[in-house]
Amino acid sequence: MSETETARHTLLQSCAREGRILSLLLAGRTLTEICAAIPISRSALWRVRSKPEFEAAFKAARTELLGAVIDKLRSDASDFADTLHTLATDQKARGSDRVLAARHGLDLLLRGWEHGNSGNNPV
Repeated sequence: MSETETARHTLLQSCAREGRILSLLLAGRTLTEICAAIPISRSALWRVRSKPEFEAAFKAARTELLGAVIDKLRSDASDFADTLHTLATDQKARGSDRVLAARHGLDLLLRGWEHGNSGNNPV
C-alpha cells in the first residue's frame, strides 16, 4: 500500500470512528459506554470531541434530531389530546386519574398559549 493509500485509509477509519462516536452520543450513551463500544481510550475520545468540526457536526445532528422528534410530537398531538379527553371524561376511571388527565391537558394548553404569545415560534 502506498503512502497516499495508507493516509486515505487512515482518514476513512477516522471518519468512520467519529461517525460512530457521534451516533452513540446522540443515542445518549455515556463516555464510558462509548469507550467500550468503539473501543477508544477516554483521552482519545476527549480529543475527538474537542475538535471544532466534530462539535459543529454534533450540534447540527442534535438539532436535526430534536426537530424530528418535535415534528413527530406535533403530528401525534391530537391523539394525545384525545387520550387525555377520553380519560378525563371516563366516568368509570378513578377520580384521581381523571383529575390528573384534566390537569395535564390544561397545563399543556396553558404552555401552548404562553409560548404562542411570547413572540417565539416553535422549532
